[in-house]
Amino acid sequence: MSLNTRLLNSRSLFAMVIYATLITSCSRDLEYKRRQTTPETIEPALPTTPTQTPAPPAYLSLTKSEAKAIYDQSNVVIENLRFENIDGIALNIKKSNNIIIKNCFFNKATAEAINIEGSANISVENCLFNGVTTGVYAMESQTIKISNNQFVNVRKDTSGGRGQFVQFNEVTGAGNAIENNQGENFYGESNPEDLISFFKSSGTAGSPILVRNNMFRGGGPSASGGGIMTGDYGGGYIVVANNTLLNPGNHGIAVAGGSNISILDNKIFAIQQAFSNNPLYVWAQAGVACSNIIVKGNRANWTNMKGERNYGWNSGNCDSTSTSFEYPTTISLEEMKVPEHLITMITLAELLEIRK
Repeated sequence: MSLNTRLLNSRSLFAMVIYATLITSCSRDLEYKRRQTTPETIEPALPTTPTQTPAPPAYLSLTKSEAKAIYDQSNVVIENLRFENIDGIALNIKKSNNIIIKNCFFNKATAEAINIEGSANISVENCLFNGVTTGVYAMESQTIKISNNQFVNVRKDTSGGRGQFVQFNEVTGAGNAIENNQGENFYGESNPEDLISFFKSSGTAGSPILVRNNMFRGGGPSASGGGIMTGDYGGGYIVVANNTLLNPGNHGIAVAGGSNISILDNKIFAIQQAFSNNPLYVWAQAGVACSNIIVKGNRANWTNMKGERNYGWNSGNCDSTSTSFEYPTTISLEEMKVPEHLITMITLAELLEIRK
């Protein structure tokens, strides 16, 4: 090999070493820059403790209160009180606004547990009612909401007590609702009329009165009272949907007049009793106008006082061009899914105690 060739090879080897050194240096520098620019690892946040629903109060041990009157007041909260053995109305609300009644126990009163007159934006929630003539009575008021309450043994007084879980009398406007309540009238211990009643009461086209997701058991022996009465002496814009009624009395759900009333997807069941009539009816009574009534998607299994199966009745005296009456399909007792113990705010032992 010549000297020139050996020099060329030496130079080539030297160049390769220099090139490799540069590549290594650049790679280290690039890796260093990568490490410098890569965001720091963020430790995952520890899971927070889920918000827990407050436990219901011990209703029988709540602080006892005398009867209360709220007149011409606003922004009042009544909570965690026990009204017991009240002579007259337990809680009387008149000409007041923005009132909340929650987590209270109304145990026996000779009149209404809660009376509401000429008021607006009244909410009754998570309360327990027992042995009163009416749970909640609202008259000439707006935005009344009755939700997540439980009712036991209402008693219609022969001197004029109403015998209802809830009654609306000329309640009007938007935002009215009776929903997610449960109630039971034990036969022989109670004397109800209609469990839910609407007299001359109307929602609006955009915000009808909502009666939904309630579960009630027990009615009678009234020959006229039943589960849910709508359109009594008129009114309208009412939606009665997804309610469950077991042995509610003379009838299950009724439309006695009014307009724009929908009875949708309810479950109704009754055994033969001396006062049982039919599960659903539409009948314009007392000469009241009646139009735009929809009865659809309901299920019923009803045996009337004669021992005959009854599937409802459409009298035909509502405006036939605007009324749609669909007879209910059948349902079994098992499909009703009514629990053995419907009153859950108190123990079975406590329920037996307050029923005495």
